[in-house]
Amino acid sequence: MVKAISTKALSNRVVHTQLPTRERTAKRPSVVLAVLFATGYISSVTAQELSIPCDEAEERALAEAKANEVERISAFAPATPLKRVDPRYPATAIKKGREGWVRLSYVIDEEGKVKDAVVEDFFGSPAFKRSALSAVKKWQYNPAIKDGEPTQQCHQAVQMDFVIGGKTGATRKFIKAYKNVDETFRAGNIEAADEALKALLNWDTLNRYENTWLLSLESQIANAKNDSDREVQSLTRLLASNGSKRFNDMVFEEDYVAYVLQRKILLDAHRGYYAAALESYSALQEMQEQETRIEEIAPIISQIEEAIASEQNLIVPVTMRDDGKWFHTLVRSKFAFNNIQGELDTVEVRCDSHREKFTVAEAHIWQIPTSWGQCQVMVKGDSETKFDLIEVASG
Repeated sequence: MVKAISTKALSNRVVHTQLPTRERTAKRPSVVLAVLFATGYISSVTAQELSIPCDEAEERALAEAKANEVERISAFAPATPLKRVDPRYPATAIKKGREGWVRLSYVIDEEGKVKDAVVEDFFGSPAFKRSALSAVKKWQYNPAIKDGEPTQQCHQAVQMDFVIGGKTGATRKFIKAYKNVDETFRAGNIEAADEALKALLNWDTLNRYENTWLLSLESQIANAKNDSDREVQSLTRLLASNGSKRFNDMVFEEDYVAYVLQRKILLDAHRGYYAAALESYSALQEMQEQETRIEEIAPIISQIEEAIASEQNLIVPVTMRDDGKWFHTLVRSKFAFNNIQGELDTVEVRCDSHREKFTVAEAHIWQIPTSWGQCQVMVKGDSETKFDLIEVASG
């Protein structure tokens, strides 16, 4: 990791402390689909030659795996969309005005059907997850082809935004509650503010506008508690909730979005999440009138690029989430696990056009063909398990 990077560095000149003031108006339900690949916006993926079949069962490999033995489970290539079914907007969420989003990744099988759909993250009602998963499983594709035969494909990802159409804003009840949390935080009562914030986050009536304000405040509280993982999660969710300039539905203006991206770059660089930092930097570069922030962050990006190109191993300390999953985008083609404290079951590598699953063995080095493009690893295991993911130097 780039240990020299300070997460307190650079410009913090945009910090939103004013309260949301708009009130909610009449809306109609809608669900917006934002289709994304792990490496950016959707694009065509060229089929690649495969050497391992993709239809071996994960359970079989797990059953046959021996201690410290690595089992290669699957691999594959690309496809084109044919039919998409909109997710159902849960009736209870509509009635309460609840809004949010779900980010999924999935695989397309030999028949063009979706399988192995996984929720990478979500915000809002848990019912959104069920609805999104149900819908994406009904999607249909023209399957990818290998050697003239249909084959499976990965990595596909989608964000489904559950939005009730029309102008949005904060209710009077929310404004009052938010003001109490914010004032408690500004008075220096960090723990009390955090507890009050968590209670507010559990409201089942929050709309997208309110979600975004709460995530902004949560990021500030996490920063005050020196909890960088939580701060990054809050900022990432804020960006997912904020809307876009393209659709003219942004909650926060572009300068604050630029600040969030800049802050995220610093935190991700410090944590060793270099692909995420570079992705945020690309987004920042595309924004107008952000030359100062881009110039400020450029030295950090240079350090990241030097670290990736170096002969030093890149070490990412990890604590598994409560749901027993962890996702990470790789910047190198070789990786390994070390210092495992707890139980890890499988690691799945999802690339632009290939997928493989393995059982986890400590001190084993996996090597991914560079032709597969950028890859994401999904690790499954017991919650709270700790380990180091090592991106191994080429030498």
